[in-house]
Amino acid sequence: MRAAGDRDLKVYGIFGYPLSHTVSPAIQNCAFEFHRLKAVYFAFERPPARFRFLMRNIKSLVLDGFNVTIPFKEAIIPYLDQLSREAKLVGAVNTVKKQNGRWIGYNTDIEGFLAGLKQAGFKPRGKSAVVLGARGSARAVVFALAQNGARKISVVNRTKSRAQNLIRKFRRSFPNIQWVACDFKANEWKHALSQADLLVNATKVGLKKNDPSLVLKKLFPKRKILVYDLIYQPRQTALLRSAAGSGHKIVNGETMLLYQGAKAFEIWTGKRAPVSKMKKALRDALCAQ
Repeated sequence: MRAAGDRDLKVYGIFGYPLSHTVSPAIQNCAFEFHRLKAVYFAFERPPARFRFLMRNIKSLVLDGFNVTIPFKEAIIPYLDQLSREAKLVGAVNTVKKQNGRWIGYNTDIEGFLAGLKQAGFKPRGKSAVVLGARGSARAVVFALAQNGARKISVVNRTKSRAQNLIRKFRRSFPNIQWVACDFKANEWKHALSQADLLVNATKVGLKKNDPSLVLKKLFPKRKILVYDLIYQPRQTALLRSAAGSGHKIVNGETMLLYQGAKAFEIWTGKRAPVSKMKKALRDALCAQ
């Protein structure tokens, strides 16, 4: 990957499975070019078994840093030497930096998610939120909402026990929040949705164009809420189309992707991310897909 004559070349990338949708290389390579850095960023689509093999040999990786996405944001943790405060609190990592021979994990999804809320004009304080999913991305979402004063957070997952485990972790740090854990079969989550101000999809359902909406149109509350899907490609998932058709405000994962990527760039390089340039690269890459 790094030729003998290119020892000064910094190599970064993203690990995930699947990764055919990713536009992270376009965003990060744009930032490297803007700052005239001798660096390059690749997509590394690896199935779980291969990813675990690589991480067991992480000390031998010819990389200076990398991102991880679905389904590796929790699986990466045991292989790292150190976690940032936020990554430790969340229990998930999406950005890794090699520093003095040690691998350090960070979570920039928190900042990215909050940027999307800000763009939509939504403030979590005192609000009720329903989060679909209980894996790495959901952990960052729940932490961000709790840290910013949400009144009630309901976590809905196909496996209820996983939602309960997530809540158990955060309840200790945020005891004043009303916490609810349930699966998609329970009436409890439908009740929570009827009272919600915010609905967030943090699952991978929607990545495929023929994926159904996780929420039937009739289940959306009559009062208007914000529906936030972390998926950015397709730009409008079935969930967002359904929500928009019911008159709700919608936001996809583009802004989250942009700002978590900008923060990762700053962690790796120590330089200010050229956000406007990265945004254009993101849009161009999405249009080209």
